[in-house]
Amino acid sequence: MSISFYRMIFTTLLFAGITLPAMAEEMDLKRAIETVIAKHPDLEIKRIDRQIAQSGIRSVEGMLDPVITARIGASEETTPTSSSFQPSETRLGQLSGSIAKPLENGGTLGANFKYNRTSQAYPPSPLAAQLNAFNPAYRNQINLNYRHPLLKGNDRPDYSQSLLANEAGLRTADLQQVVTARMLALNTTNAWYQLASDDISIRIAEQAVQRARDLLAYQRVREGFGLIETADRLQAEALLAARKTDQQRAHARRASSQNNLNRLMLRNPESDITLQNEPVTEFTIPSMQLAREVAEQKRVELKLLQAQLDSAEAQLAIARNNDNMQLDLVAEIGTRALDTSAGGAAAGGFSPNDHYAALSVELSEVLGRNSARAAVRKAELQRQRIIAQRASTLEQIGNDLATAITSLRNGRPTLEAARRQAEAERRKFRAEMKRYREGRSDTATLVQFEGELLSAELNADLQALTLQLAATQLRWAEGSLLESLHIDISGNGQ
Repeated sequence: MSISFYRMIFTTLLFAGITLPAMAEEMDLKRAIETVIAKHPDLEIKRIDRQIAQSGIRSVEGMLDPVITARIGASEETTPTSSSFQPSETRLGQLSGSIAKPLENGGTLGANFKYNRTSQAYPPSPLAAQLNAFNPAYRNQINLNYRHPLLKGNDRPDYSQSLLANEAGLRTADLQQVVTARMLALNTTNAWYQLASDDISIRIAEQAVQRARDLLAYQRVREGFGLIETADRLQAEALLAARKTDQQRAHARRASSQNNLNRLMLRNPESDITLQNEPVTEFTIPSMQLAREVAEQKRVELKLLQAQLDSAEAQLAIARNNDNMQLDLVAEIGTRALDTSAGGAAAGGFSPNDHYAALSVELSEVLGRNSARAAVRKAELQRQRIIAQRASTLEQIGNDLATAITSLRNGRPTLEAARRQAEAERRKFRAEMKRYREGRSDTATLVQFEGELLSAELNADLQALTLQLAATQLRWAEGSLLESLHIDISGNGQ
């Protein structure tokens, strides 16, 4: 047929809405983990948590921002009088403002001014002219003040410790991203190896199906010559049906495992995946002590708990400070001015001739301090909880390491024994097949030996995969899995 004929068929299929099957995507463990980490929404949540932590730091830094207030107003008041010396009407215009700057040592430096114009009217009397001689009057006062806490608030722990707590919170958010990525990597690893296990089951099942077909074909030929009974051929057919059932079950399990891995990667559940098997490398099984030392250095969970402990200790320092008595030293100095002209009063505010100075101690105390002491107790318990959680995490790390190391130590001799068994079963089956063809064995024995061979081959291949999985889990338990795969989490390496 010509090329134009094939082109016409292809075009017809396209217009008919028939799509050709998509090729399976090849994927190794590294690519699977990278895909999950790049797309999974849990990491996006952790990135948002980091931005929230950053805003918390800016909020604490704002505690030292200066505060400015300003006020302008006017009023008019008329009152009944009982004496010619009392004003019957008062008009007041006022402009005032202040600025307060909190300091890192706990003190507050402030300045304020008040400038007003007062105009008064008096009842008609011989004294009215004398009383109106200083009318309107302009007053100006400028004050500088400094407040320093002697007990509660000294050195402003609410600022310094809050800053430490929020910086620890930012570290926590950064580390939480890596912790989440590690858990996603573990889930992906388990899903990837489960899919690899299903591939082994399918391959072994297909080999078993082929052996059953060969046996059935041989039985049909022998039945045709009258060398065996129909029951022998039926037994071979039953064996083939059983092996096809096993094959179908293996395909069903693989479809489910593939669905699971695809969902982790946020892909179409039915997307085909062809696994690229990890190369089997020789590895040294570390001692439990060495593995624990490596884990204590690299496990991000421990760094995360340390950041949380730093934050808890900062919160405890804040709570203890709030449990102190409020005792402040207040110093004030200012000027006063009074004039019949606006300019004279404004200029007089900068002259020290008329001044004001004061020094005082202010005491403020909450009787019982139940709220403050409850806050201290809560902060202490939160710190104790993190310490207990760290001990629990160390214990869990020890369990993870022990499980992986035990699997590796026992897995090697088990794998060697399984491979020897599989080879022995293959030799046994071939010998039994030879005896069967020579008429020195029966079909039931041959079927039994084939089943034993199937079980031994499947066990050997799965044991090899289990050993490989244990090595991967050991790297995860030590905290070096992502590092060994050269996977970086948003610039924060493991």
